Amino acid sequence: MYLRPPAKLPGMLGYFEFNEDEMRGLIVISSALTRDSFIDTCCEEWAHARTAYLCDRDEDTHHSVFWSEYGRIVQASREYQW
Repeated sequence: MYLRPPAKLPGMLGYFEFNEDEMRGLIVISSALTRDSFIDTCCEEWAHARTAYLCDRDEDTHHSVFWSEYGRIVQASREYQW
């Protein structure tokens, strides 16, 4: 995971970049987020990381499996004492 200045993430709080050749990816998150926004963004990008291999490049990455995984991750994060 990398933190980047907001200027390098125009219009985004974070993103996940998947490298199909190496079957791994990179999560990038804005360094200007509050703790709660950072946690929310981490949860979403982690869900993208866990489900990226399930869709083609042209497909919407917010598919039903993504939302299921996102819900599981958010639930787990709520059980953790930050």
